[in-house]
Amino acid sequence: MLTYEYPSNETVRSLLRLEYLFHRQDIFMQSDDPEHHLAAISLLFDIGDLTSRADLKSNLLKELDRQRNYLCGLRHGHSVNSEALESVILQIENSLFDLNNLIGKPNTLINENEWLSIIRSRLSVAGATSPVDLPSLYCWQHLPADQRRAQLQSYTPAFNDWKNTCYLFLKLLRQSGDSKTYGTENGAFQLPLTGKSFQLIRVDIHNQMLIPEISANKHVLWIRFLQNSTIGKPPAYTGAIEFNLTLCNL
Repeated sequence: MLTYEYPSNETVRSLLRLEYLFHRQDIFMQSDDPEHHLAAISLLFDIGDLTSRADLKSNLLKELDRQRNYLCGLRHGHSVNSEALESVILQIENSLFDLNNLIGKPNTLINENEWLSIIRSRLSVAGATSPVDLPSLYCWQHLPADQRRAQLQSYTPAFNDWKNTCYLFLKLLRQSGDSKTYGTENGAFQLPLTGKSFQLIRVDIHNQMLIPEISANKHVLWIRFLQNSTIGKPPAYTGAIEFNLTLCNL
């Protein structure tokens, strides 16, 4: 089963991108392959650019604070698991504290490193990270893997709080929705939303050759299923399909 996610605002979209970058960085950092470590360097620049956006930090703090206040209001509910509730509230409060107390931009160490700056300037030029253009990178890639990994990890401490907060927010958001099974006979689906907006729409499909094309506003959700194609524009799918739909909102 494949899960496709559709964010309805720029904050959630940016956090999904950040989660994707952190996931790829973990994979490449764990590898011993010097080419994977070069890919990890490239990801450092992307992560640094995203986490240094003041608007993203401000919006994320507001969303988490709003969710904390909502959960605090549930403390006296009779049907609430108090232990689980307090655990989530504590996680949110810790993330708020850590993220709010970050000083300066997370990518400061990266931007101030001349060696990394040279590599970054070469990444936009085809083949410019070759030994001919960057002999220092070529030399670095032949160092022991543990030494390379340790150097890469020395650039990431400022991203750890961002990573934890990003993962926590998306976890809470995904858990906020209930998955329901729907079906369509002609590859197109429409669902009235009666004025309610959602931050994230998730579609689970068993047929791995189909792609959902999703659009939504506060009145209606549209899904059109397409047949995957790697040689041209995906054609519309007009057959029957069953899928799971989850509407998430904090």
